Amino acid sequence: MSEHKYREGESRDYFYKIINSIPDPIFVKDREHRWVLLNEAHAQMIGIPTEEMLGKTDHDYFPKEQADVFWAKDEVVFETGGENVNEELWTDSKGLRHVIVTKKNLYIDDKGNKFIVGVIRDITDLKNTQEKLREAKEVQSRFTSVVSHELRTPLAAIRTGVNIILDGLSGPINSEQRDFLEIVKKNIERLSRLINDVLDFQKLDSGKMHFEMKPNCINEVIEEVCKAMQPLVEKKNLKFILNLDSNIPQFLFDKDKFIQVMANLLNNAIAFTDKGSITITSRLKDNNLHVMVEDTGVGISKESLPKLFRPFEQAERQDSGKRQGTGLGLAICKEIILKHKGNIWAEPKETGGSIFHFTLPLEGKNE
Repeated sequence: MSEHKYREGESRDYFYKIINSIPDPIFVKDREHRWVLLNEAHAQMIGIPTEEMLGKTDHDYFPKEQADVFWAKDEVVFETGGENVNEELWTDSKGLRHVIVTKKNLYIDDKGNKFIVGVIRDITDLKNTQEKLREAKEVQSRFTSVVSHELRTPLAAIRTGVNIILDGLSGPINSEQRDFLEIVKKNIERLSRLINDVLDFQKLDSGKMHFEMKPNCINEVIEEVCKAMQPLVEKKNLKFILNLDSNIPQFLFDKDKFIQVMANLLNNAIAFTDKGSITITSRLKDNNLHVMVEDTGVGISKESLPKLFRPFEQAERQDSGKRQGTGLGLAICKEIILKHKGNIWAEPKETGGSIFHFTLPLEGKNE
């Protein structure tokens, strides 16, 4: 044997050792769709010896409807030369159906002969796991919805009863009784907000929340929310400062959802500000809306910033240690903003306090 042929055989052996060490099935087909090269992983997956499959086509082994699909997709690669990645159904020799992802590329040798080189990955287990997770999430969603709705009925009855007593409709009460009932009332409202937050987050997370996109004015939303929350601000001897850009046009957004966003941001600002002011700014830049809610409160630690918009996580404020709310409010705000193709973030101020930002593209603005 000549040295050239020896080295050629040695290279071929080396090549086969390499492809047979790869755990994913590999195949090569010629222009007539016949298998000309298969690795051991392919034989194990198919359950048919390589020697038996060489020189044959998909139609020799697979149901016609599957083989026709494989053939058509191979033709696309032969004709266009482009890479082809497909998720396909495949039936093995035992009649079991698998979900596979096949990646195919065109190879042309020195003589101009065309071949398809394909790599297969069996994702059946992954698909089954994803389906189980989807079903589990659906069960969780239904459970959350049912429990939350069932809690609302007795909660409404408790709220009504407490209000009747506080209003004196059931007879006089002393100051100590009133204090206890006020504590009960606050906790009823807190529980009500928690239930509403859980329901809203569940709807957003499952994609079941409806958005009513209509031309609206963002400045009107800001002013409406500030007016509604004015008593809370005055109770803490704070003040609102509004810097609203009058040049912002009407654009498409869900007004009720943005009332919820603004109310949540202002509630947070009020809760963590004991003196000073809360400044709300709106401005237009490069066809984008930018809204800022700036407070003079205790601020946010840098370590807490990543937690702010995560569901069920609450960030501690600097020098405060206080935690407010359910941990869902800002997560809901983020989802609402994202549904409007916007962005939301927060940053601490060097002088104390914090600034919450959100931006929105003014797509669909009402000229």
